[in-house]
Amino acid sequence: MGGVTVFIRSVRWWVAVYKYPVALPPFSLLSSTSILASATLPSHARTHPRVVANPPFFHPKMPVRLIAVDDWCPSSMTERRLLELERDGLLRPCTSSSRPEWIAPAADHREPRPPTGYVVSFAKFHRHGLGAPPSRFMRALCHHYGVELQHFSPNAITIAAVFAAVCEGYLGMMPHWDLWLHLYRGELFNAPTRTTIVRKPVRAGCLNLVLKTGKTERPREYIPVGLSSNHAGWDSQWFYLRNDDGLLPDYTGRLITERPENWTYGVV
Repeated sequence: MGGVTVFIRSVRWWVAVYKYPVALPPFSLLSSTSILASATLPSHARTHPRVVANPPFFHPKMPVRLIAVDDWCPSSMTERRLLELERDGLLRPCTSSSRPEWIAPAADHREPRPPTGYVVSFAKFHRHGLGAPPSRFMRALCHHYGVELQHFSPNAITIAAVFAAVCEGYLGMMPHWDLWLHLYRGELFNAPTRTTIVRKPVRAGCLNLVLKTGKTERPREYIPVGLSSNHAGWDSQWFYLRNDDGLLPDYTGRLITERPENWTYGVV
């Protein structure tokens, strides 16, 4: 825990000096081509001997009843819109006609059917800091939470990118896994309905990453992060992203209807 304490003190110093939300630099922090691309996450990033469940003051939410999930929204992403992302530097240029870096869904794809070697991504993810190929930190998040790329919410991508920016751009180190687990937990999002205790699972965006609160000083240990409250239509902006070397989990389209226990694990 001593190492985590040192890093927390470093973050506190940064907050005391600057006192404003992080502005992301003009490159993708969740890409293997970011500042510390040559760095590696600790070998214990997926299973750490000092990771334990959070204390009981994180009360579970009121039990809810889940109903049938909605179908996917048809994709609004065309080749022209993907080329705009490419021109903005948010997607890699297509250099291969046989295995392009990205593919616009065909008109008859009412739900994702990515070719072998591709995953489902969203335009919003790349505008919020997701890069390609994905960074080791992004891959560790997928494996730790047991999710596929489409399960992240747009704000979860923002939070992960800001954390990478703090570690790489200000603390001068790779994203520190113990510090991440100390600060953040995962929460499951189910779409609300007209009835309070009835909710619907979502096919995309079910994982929210939340700063831990409660009887700790963690909110004061970290910088304020402004998050968007309006992501209307983001889940219709899906397309196929090449999954180089299978670095990201394969797309299966599975639903997550219960929060796994390890989403709330953290370093004591």
